[in-house]
Amino acid sequence: MTPDMLKASWLTRESQFLAFANGLLLDFWKMHDEAEFIGVDNIPIRYAKLYSAQHDKAIVIFPGRSESYVKYPEVAYDLYHLGYDIFIIDHRGQGLSGRMLADPQKGHVEKFTDYIDDFESFISLEIKSRHYSLCYALSPFNRGAILADDSLTFNAAVLCAPMIGINLPASRWLANFIIQCAEARSNTRDDYAVSTGRWQPLPFIINVLTHSYERYRRYLRYYADYPELRLGGPTYHWIG
Repeated sequence: MTPDMLKASWLTRESQFLAFANGLLLDFWKMHDEAEFIGVDNIPIRYAKLYSAQHDKAIVIFPGRSESYVKYPEVAYDLYHLGYDIFIIDHRGQGLSGRMLADPQKGHVEKFTDYIDDFESFISLEIKSRHYSLCYALSPFNRGAILADDSLTFNAAVLCAPMIGINLPASRWLANFIIQCAEARSNTRDDYAVSTGRWQPLPFIINVLTHSYERYRRYLRYYADYPELRLGGPTYHWIG
């Protein structure tokens, strides 16, 4: 498919999304490879990749909190057909990568630098040895901060809705007090933060992820079919 043909298809894809998702997109996603490496504290880190000998450019996608590479076939399809190799990594504690607590739905990390160390291992394993002429990063939500530690690998990065703060259900001083108290107690530091809990599917009408009903339904189906993908709220330690 040429870039012009791809761009023309965007005009009709929404109305034909089911046919596209169960046809062209399904066939395309069968081409992807899945791999893993062992990250900090022996946590397995999973990722997906699609590549071609004809490509000399790459885009690395860092999914947002609670997401997995299984959500990104359509994005990969478009970018791959524009001439890019695609790599999508599941961060520790989410997606198909290893979880750190007995309740796998708790959003947790021991140290934020663990994300960075995993990222560096992934870059060394898959990106630096391939010597791409251009390499870009696509990162939604809070993952843009991970990229700030690397000024050499990427020619540019697109940060979609980067996290610059946490929307707390209380005044900042009270929230900080609650988090500090929870962090000081070993039996509460790894609990769900106040007002959060296990993953719950939301009706389409109140979701804030997409305006596309068909894509949202597809997203919920993934989480219904693969409960290991589900991620609930963060722990106090993750927020702190």
